[in-house]
Formats: sequence, C-alpha cells, structure tokens
Amino acid sequence: MRIKVFALALILSLFSSLSLVTPVQAVGMTPLQGVAGTTVTISDLLVGASYVVRWGGTSHKEGIVPSSGDVTFTVPDASGGGHVVEVETSPPGTTVFTGSFTVLPSIGIDPSSGTVGASVTVTGKGFAAAEGSVVITYGGTNVKTGITADDNGSCSATFVVPSSTRGSHVVDASGSTTDAADVADKTFTVSPKISIDPVSGRVGTSVTVSGTGFAAAETAVKVTYAGITVRTGMVAKNDGSWNTTFVVPGSTKGGHTVDASGSTTTASDVADVTFTVSPGLSVEPTSGYVGDEIEVNGSGFASNESGIKVTIDGVVVKSGITADAEGYWETSFTLPTCVTGAHAIDSYGNTTVATDVSDTTLTVLAQVVLSPKSGNVGDNIRVKGTGFSGEKDLTVSYDRVTVVTGLSTDADGNFSTSFEAPKGKSGEIDVTATDTKGVTASAIFTMETTPPDIPRAASPKDGSTVGFIGDTKVTFDWTDVSDPSGVHYALEVSPQFDFGITLVSHTDLKNSKYTLSDAEALSHGDYYWRVQAIDEAGNSSEWTAPALVKVGYLTVKTFVIIVAAVVVVVILLALLPRFLPRKPERWTWA
Repeated sequence: MRIKVFALALILSLFSSLSLVTPVQAVGMTPLQGVAGTTVTISDLLVGASYVVRWGGTSHKEGIVPSSGDVTFTVPDASGGGHVVEVETSPPGTTVFTGSFTVLPSIGIDPSSGTVGASVTVTGKGFAAAEGSVVITYGGTNVKTGITADDNGSCSATFVVPSSTRGSHVVDASGSTTDAADVADKTFTVSPKISIDPVSGRVGTSVTVSGTGFAAAETAVKVTYAGITVRTGMVAKNDGSWNTTFVVPGSTKGGHTVDASGSTTTASDVADVTFTVSPGLSVEPTSGYVGDEIEVNGSGFASNESGIKVTIDGVVVKSGITADAEGYWETSFTLPTCVTGAHAIDSYGNTTVATDVSDTTLTVLAQVVLSPKSGNVGDNIRVKGTGFSGEKDLTVSYDRVTVVTGLSTDADGNFSTSFEAPKGKSGEIDVTATDTKGVTASAIFTMETTPPDIPRAASPKDGSTVGFIGDTKVTFDWTDVSDPSGVHYALEVSPQFDFGITLVSHTDLKNSKYTLSDAEALSHGDYYWRVQAIDEAGNSSEWTAPALVKVGYLTVKTFVIIVAAVVVVVILLALLPRFLPRKPERWTWA
C-alpha cells in the first residue's frame, strides 16, 4: 500500500514540474554568414519573452520578443571567420539558441564617384585580427600599401584617385591572409574635370589648363574661354589626361567661364572653372628719363567704363580716358620730374577703384643733359640733371676730374650747374654727375678735334748762316697761329735732317719766337729746326719742313789760327828790317 502511495505521489510531482517548464522553441538564424553590418534574423522566439543576443559571449542586443517572434541584430565589426551567437530568454539564463555566424571581409569607399585627384577613404572590415600587409588597389594597381588591421579586423586608409579615364574603376583590397577574391569589389566612377593655373590675373596672362577623366586617347579636345574657343585640336593620353595653355584674351573684369570638350566628352559633362580677370596696367618702356613719353595700356576694366585716370605715386598724370567694350584702353603721358628709382603707376575709373587694379612699376633713371654738347676749351658748359636722389650733395666731373662741388639736388632729384671746358684732351669726354647715394649719370661732351694751322718758319731762313765765330744763341721766329681753344708751340733743333737726335726741344712755348739760352747756344756747324702748333685741346698741326741753319763762318780754332797767323805776319813784318842787309852808303864826291 505504501508503495502505491509513493508511486502516485511521484507521478503527481512529475506532472507538477512539467507544467512549470517553458515549452521548447524551434529557434533558427538567417543568414549564417555575411559582412560586418549584415542584418541577422533570429526567428520563432516566444512572443513577449525578454531576450538577450550574445555575440562571442558578450551581450550584443536586449529586448522583448515582438509579436512576429523574430528578433534582428546587426553584425558588429569583427574579425573574419566564425563567431558564436547565443540567444537567452526568460527566465534569465535560459539559452534557446546557439549557433555560429561567419564574418566575411569587405570594404567600403567614400565617396564612390568623383574626379581624378579626389581623396577616397577605404574602410576595411572582416579581415583577420591584426592582419598585416593589407593593400588597396585601384584598377588593379596598388594605391595604398602597408596597412594593418586592428584586433577586430578593421582598417582604414585614404588614397588619391590617379589619372584614369572616365567611367567605372574597381577598388579592391587584400591582406596577408585575405585574398582579393574574397573581398567584394567596389566601384569608383570617374568624371571628366579641368583645372586652371592661375585662377585669376590680368588680360594677357598665360593660363595652363589640365584635363583628366576624358576618354582614352580622346580626340578633338578643345578649350573655351567665355564661350570662345581659345585652344583646339588636342588629343588626350591613354589615361584620359591632357594639358595646354592659352593667353587670356581681352575681357572685362570679373569671372569668365573656362570649359572643355572632346569627341566623346561634352562641355556639359565637365564642371566649369572660372578665371577671374582683374584690371591691370602695362607701361612701355618700363624705365625712362624725366620728360620721356610713356605708353600706358589698361585692361580688365568695366565695359565702356569712363572717367579713367592714370596716376604716378598717387598724382594724376592723365585723365578723361574711356575703355572699349572689352574693358581695354590706352594712353600716354610725359614723365614728370621725380627722384630716381621705382614709382607706382596706378589707375581708376568710374566703377573701378585703384585698389582693384594690379599696379605696375616705372623705374626713373638719372640723366645728365649738356648744352652745348660740343665745343672748345674754355667754353661754358651748362649741365642739367634729373632723376637723381632728392636733396643730396652732388659733384660733377669732367674726364674723371671733379670740376663742380658744393652742389645739391632739389626734392625731385633735379640740379643745374655750369663749368668751363678744361684744356688737355680732345674727342668724346665723359661728364659725370654723382650724388652721395651713389646715383650716377653721364653725358658726352665732344671737344673739338680740328688741329691748328701749320705755322711758317720765318727766321732764320732755310740755308742761311747766323753768327760769326763761337757759340751762337740763335733766335727762331715763326708766324702766329690762332685757334678757338688757344694755342702753343713746339720747337725742335737737331743736327740731323730726320731729327734722330734732338739738341733743343720745347713743347709749350706761348710765343711764336724763341731765343736759345746760354746753355742751348749752338757751336759752328749745320743744324735743322722745325716748329708745330698745338691747341689747348691737344690737337697738333704738322711740323714745318726742316729748315737748315748754318751757325758761324769760322770755328774758334780757325779764327784763333788766322789771328795767330796775322799776328805772326805782323811781327815778322816788324822784325824783317832788322835782318835785311843795309845798303852801302853812296860816296859823294865833292
């Protein structure tokens, strides 16, 4: 009886415990593999029960099972390979599902389209934990290497889109354990693009246009500026790139569209770029002297703009100018007095302000002007200088010899002075002005180069004899010569016709007559003499023809001999009677 009661109690207890157990659920998971971010569905859960989804033993998502009985979760960033997925429901700790989800490698790119040169970020997931040697390829070519995934198999890198033709290009990745074939490709779509350098400037600026993303070897590529073709006939390279240059044509200030097209690429396919024209000036010449005529051209002003003025260092030098329909104008002005160096040339008009205009520079040069520019020794030379430093001491030199001191320039770098042309040199001579800041300028004074007339030998005549005996101080005389620069004479006396030996030489005789000094007295003999005129500028006449002069009739020795002979004769004549026999006395007979 006890056994029956115990058996009955045991059966009742089993039924009681069975009534408290949660019914067994047929839970399933789909899909079983995918990339990070994949949505996974756990189905056939007990409606209204609380649940916890665990990924690799860590709580990943919690909630209440909805009326559909299905719970979804997103695959987290995780390394490639299998990961345990568990689902627990109430009561807590009740595991209703255990399975495995295989994470596949993947990449994402941002952006997925653009132009050559764009920066693209590639994000990799599902690679092996800490996988090294990850490489990113673009069109099959490595564009980024040496990447290492983190412990979750994630990595990120950025590359610049290389030159490539328009259209789609495959972006892929691989690593030390992950094959490129395991990674789903991504596509980057290239659009055609042009760039210009510079992007702003004046009319006449040389602009380089570079095109990328055109079709491979595309022909009939052309460039337009404000709708006008400025370059044509280009052919793209095999990678769809090309480049050319053009000169900005006459156009008004502001932005102007630069575009391009080709045989298969339309202008609408290419994003426009803008070249901004700024008003600018050019001058010709870029350097000059006070008083020079300076040409000025303006471009990039408003169409038909009026009231345009030209300034130098802010001072108006020309006004009343009107631009044409393309904003171009031209004028000229006389360079006013100003100091040496660079001066800003600017302009403005009724709508264009001076600060909008690209300034240009005119360099003022120092200059010396002489009056007269040629002449004779002693002439008064007037010197006028411009373009020197302002209010600085200044000197003037003639043939590198200072002739004017104590002079200063005015505030505008001008000066004026005069001096008498010095003697000593003929021909072209530098007259130089130099201020204390080192600014210098020269002009040429041409000193007369006409030689004076040849004087005529007057005395002694050719072949004449002067003196009687002993040394003779001969007096030489010749005709006077006149010259605008003044004149002096040179005299030479030689015992030789060719003047190979010179006994007497004078080169600066003021008068046309000269008497030999005691030391120069000539002894008996034949001599030749000649004379020439030399003006104070150094110009010389020809020598007169050599003239023969005979000095003395007798030498001293001869004279002494003759005198001695005469004396002897006289003495002999006086003594002769003493030695002659006397005549006998004649007897006279008485």
